[in-house]
Amino acid sequence: MADQSLDELMQIASSAALVGGAELKKHFGAVSGDSVQRKALGDYASQADLRAEEAIATVLATVGEGYGFVGEETGARKADAQRRWVVDPLDGTSNFIWGIPYFALSIALCDDEGELLGVVLDPLRGEMFTAIRGLGARLNGEKLAPLEEKRPEESIISLSMPIHGQLKAIDRSTFFQALDSITNETAGVRRLGSAALDLAYVGAGRLDGYFEDGLSHYDYAAGKLIAQEAGALVTSLTGDIPADGGSLLAGTSSLHQWLRTKFQ
Repeated sequence: MADQSLDELMQIASSAALVGGAELKKHFGAVSGDSVQRKALGDYASQADLRAEEAIATVLATVGEGYGFVGEETGARKADAQRRWVVDPLDGTSNFIWGIPYFALSIALCDDEGELLGVVLDPLRGEMFTAIRGLGARLNGEKLAPLEEKRPEESIISLSMPIHGQLKAIDRSTFFQALDSITNETAGVRRLGSAALDLAYVGAGRLDGYFEDGLSHYDYAAGKLIAQEAGALVTSLTGDIPADGGSLLAGTSSLHQWLRTKFQ
């Protein structure tokens, strides 16, 4: 198959997201205990994850054989390809299993320079956040408005409470000291449970900042690009490009810098 344009690749990724989202909607609220696997304390997978990833992979495969694939549930195939699909079929699995309606699926296409395009779909709300590198971010096809710089006291921040063994860049004492300080100096702190959707919400201006440590690339790849293309600064705590398994901090320029100081 000839190389597709970015618009064509986005159409394929969006179609894959809708197919995967349909699988998630079908199983939401009907998860039985014997269909849930506990990977580690606080880390789960369900049959819905696997079925959604298989459905997504089937659609993405239509682009041809030259693309790699990295999925949370089924692993990597041709991971050293010049272009690679990076997929989390269900980000927010614990919410999904417990019947909490806040989860998403995430599809990113990456090359050697980073994320090239990204899709984050909230299947319950019918909200699809998309971005193409250098071309901005959109929600259901409409371009997201430029982000507004806010003072900390005007800001809502999402911080993910770390599960056992998750923290890599900081220790638990540093995290909870930062949590206390941020809680006391902002309009509020939330722990929502989906990195991909939280980052998309930063891009949409629904959240003003986000921090999590110990994230895998498939957790944040699409959401990172969406937030960046909407105008957010997204780095590790050291100010570098986020690495697989490391920390990720997102927000407008001034708020990002303010948040960084809280974890140092």
